[in-house]
Amino acid sequence: MTNASIRRLIGGFGTALVFLICAVVIGAHFLTGRSLQRIDVSEYVTVQSDGAGGYTASFDIDRLITKERLHNPTETEKAEYPEIAALKGLAIRVTPRGDGYELETVTSGEDPTALLKQHGIRLINTKWSLSGAEIAAAAGQRPAQETSLAFADYVRTNRTDSGDFTAAVDIRSMLRDAGIEADADPETNVGARALRSLDVACSKTDDGYRLQTTSTLPTVMEDLAAAGIKITNTQWTWTAAEMEKHIGTVTPPDAPKTLVPETPVPATPDAPESAAPTTPSGTFNDTPDKTPEAAATAVPARNPNAITTLYGFDQTELRKAIRAAKEQKYGSSIESSEVKYNYFAVGGDSAQYGNVFRLVYVITTSTGTEYLVADVYDVELETGYQASDVKLTVKEGRTAARSTDDLKDYTVYTLNEGSMVFAENKDKSPFDKDGLVKAKSISEALTYDELWDIPTTDDMTLLRLLGYARNEMFARGGHKFGDSSTYTKYYKQFSWYKPTGKVTADQLAEKYPATKKNITTIKFLENLIKEG
Repeated sequence: MTNASIRRLIGGFGTALVFLICAVVIGAHFLTGRSLQRIDVSEYVTVQSDGAGGYTASFDIDRLITKERLHNPTETEKAEYPEIAALKGLAIRVTPRGDGYELETVTSGEDPTALLKQHGIRLINTKWSLSGAEIAAAAGQRPAQETSLAFADYVRTNRTDSGDFTAAVDIRSMLRDAGIEADADPETNVGARALRSLDVACSKTDDGYRLQTTSTLPTVMEDLAAAGIKITNTQWTWTAAEMEKHIGTVTPPDAPKTLVPETPVPATPDAPESAAPTTPSGTFNDTPDKTPEAAATAVPARNPNAITTLYGFDQTELRKAIRAAKEQKYGSSIESSEVKYNYFAVGGDSAQYGNVFRLVYVITTSTGTEYLVADVYDVELETGYQASDVKLTVKEGRTAARSTDDLKDYTVYTLNEGSMVFAENKDKSPFDKDGLVKAKSISEALTYDELWDIPTTDDMTLLRLLGYARNEMFARGGHKFGDSSTYTKYYKQFSWYKPTGKVTADQLAEKYPATKKNITTIKFLENLIKEG
């Protein structure tokens, strides 16, 4: 071989080596830089009672595969999908902690984090805490007999000097009918604590008087459920004549037998907690929380145009402004965020703001986890919002973050998954006769405004209905969901559902072009509600 031939051969190898290195570098860039699919472990956990006063939990991998649209490999395909095998190897450990429980993701083998990341998956919320009432509710536990109380039956009215009416709740009678002594200690009796927290908000309308159940207790629904009490008729309207018929006096319940010590007891600091969905699914979404205490804050003059209801209000720009403020604060250090609590507070005449829109986040950064409270004051119907309109406050622990004690003279509504039930549409079904949320979605563009206006119920929150609105497009395109999927069980009852196999978003858009934008719009709102 001549010297020239050798040089050409070496040159050829050199060129090939350069190309190979470039390919590896570019491939690594795209692999490490791509957006990981984040899977919230806590969403796929099923809790069971162990029959001995404790609890166990399991990881529902089948539901995860269906909802996250992961491939479920056959026996012969297992080796090609090691990430699915890693997910199937996960288990949930339940450990008693004080008066609650800690749940944590564990595995019998090696830590699957690196493997899952290699395949584009990142697990979040792998460790979280539940109170005793919350884990009991998650396990579907209810006392053998449930007491049902129609709230309206315990409301008494009173005529003012101006001729209008006020309303109050006969808590003593509610305690009696629930089988609880009037002087039962709320510190030890969960039912007494929940019932004593109840109140009623009364406002005059064109149709008469609108009355709504309120509570000073964020966990009121879980506590009522744990005590075997169900409250119904939590929102209604009475005419002036009906208000007149319910005039009566209310005797306060007796003081508890055991009083809280007057000497302050040092509080135990909150332990760091992973983000887990602890906003009660059964909270009075159609009712306000009313909190009595407040800390005065220097604020701008109250805006007389501030809205008093979120009914018909497009929250998109407001939430985007809050998200922008959050991202400005944390920058690149933020690893994940979850909207933990969501409140809308309406101020009375003596309140300094007309209203307060509040999101409470659990923020995970490279240095740890913290709670962030984001407030926007005097929200108007027709106003643009910017990050500068948002007040951010970091709180020490979950208890301080979820508290609304700083809101004085406000009625506080607890929003569940971005929505609350409104009297104006509570009798409307979100589904049409064909079982569709937005039938026009395969042919017309959907707007944020009309998506926020979807009628919701206690069980069908906006976030859940957005899932139906998105997946009904795939169903109409012939997509076959998993055999155990909620959507399979729902859509198979309609004659129009003709599943033919897997349908991707791109394939769906080829047949129905409008779906491409609509799927993006809905997914954006879903992420905005869950992660802010």
